[in-house]
Amino acid sequence: MKRIKNFNKTLVSSAVLFATMTLVGCSATSSTAMDQGKYADGIHDVSAKGKKGLITLTVEVKNGHIVDIKTKSHNETESLYLNAERLLSKIVAKNSHEGIDAVSGATFSSNGILEAVNSIPRRDGSQPAYVAVGSKEQSGDEDFKLKWSIQPQLGLLKGDYYYQEARFRQGHMGSVAIVTDSNNAEDVIFAEFNESGRPNYYTRLYQDVPKRMSEYNFSMGKKKGTAWVQSSLTMEKLMVEQDKLTFNLNPDYDPTLRNKLKEPNRLKYAGIDVVAGASNSIQQSMVPLTAKIHAQINGDGTKQRFYQHAEKLIDAKGNWTGITAMLRIVVDSDTKQIVKAHYDEIFADEKAQIKDASLKKFYRQSKYESINYVEPARIGFNVMIDGLNAHLQQGGSLFIIDDLPATGDTGSYAATGFTKRSSSWDNYLKQAEILYQEMRQDGMINEHKKK
Repeated sequence: MKRIKNFNKTLVSSAVLFATMTLVGCSATSSTAMDQGKYADGIHDVSAKGKKGLITLTVEVKNGHIVDIKTKSHNETESLYLNAERLLSKIVAKNSHEGIDAVSGATFSSNGILEAVNSIPRRDGSQPAYVAVGSKEQSGDEDFKLKWSIQPQLGLLKGDYYYQEARFRQGHMGSVAIVTDSNNAEDVIFAEFNESGRPNYYTRLYQDVPKRMSEYNFSMGKKKGTAWVQSSLTMEKLMVEQDKLTFNLNPDYDPTLRNKLKEPNRLKYAGIDVVAGASNSIQQSMVPLTAKIHAQINGDGTKQRFYQHAEKLIDAKGNWTGITAMLRIVVDSDTKQIVKAHYDEIFADEKAQIKDASLKKFYRQSKYESINYVEPARIGFNVMIDGLNAHLQQGGSLFIIDDLPATGDTGSYAATGFTKRSSSWDNYLKQAEILYQEMRQDGMINEHKKK
């Protein structure tokens, strides 16, 4: 089987806290420019007020240029300051704080950092006045700048399937699905982490709601400048590219430093890059669950086979509608019975790609996980798909689905709650036929009646 790497290759580099501090604008032939840097050489501790107190930075200057900045101390809210710290690499690259905007959701902390940099001693003895800056990401959804992709790999994906889930930290439910090459168990071809808010979550809207493809990421991004899913995508990419499911404890880990990610001793596990906003989820849920899967792969547990097919839905003119259909089926290798099934329709990563204007607001979400998506069939899309999963687990046919919600027009709305047939069922049946033929060819599923 050809090795498949199913991951989005693009994440916004400004969201990754391990940014390489590269000095920009100085080449090997520009020693004169290097000698004319504006700051006084040496190691300087500089401070300015953030939201809750002083922020103190340790800044190293060589040949007039800032070559390194570290946070020495602060009293800010930890998650907010983590995002403001993203400015440090930008300051090093520009050799200045000028022209740098504040991070959305961390404006006070950002200005504390920028003002502290403004106070670095200068060679000419000058001390310019500091002018506070704002964020370009503060004016609502249209200016939401964070980027990530939730698009599945198009076409067929199949292999051996492993799954673990467990609650952690006050009751959040974490889950990890891993697929390996059937001919090489060490070859990780798919990894997916998801988390549902705990049942007693302080925001009722997100109680028991999956975070991966729901509005949660936008809500979190606006508040904290980073989205939960970005950490998951970063870790999944690492696991697939390095075929890595276990991580060693960091011998320098200092729990008192919590999750200040710029320093190597601030993470519990070695060799991990995570984006601020989900480091607890990664360290407390994803890593332990993948370790269990690693043990499962190397044990004698019963294997299950994973099949996925995804394709873009096309309109009558042959254009992509901005929605991608995806069906996943897990079968027991011994009994040939379906043990898990999930169908979803996933909206494009950008509003402009979605043709139906009424659906543009659901970009980077899916019909199943979105809280606000309204299914025209007058029943919850998640109810439809949960019904499909139960139907197949109980031995029902992939194709005879008349007993499922919204498969036909029924009753009077005033009397019984009328439902229409959902067009998604026709999209599902097309994907089901594709996977069924593949599974039959592999001898991995019993015959399913079509009428």
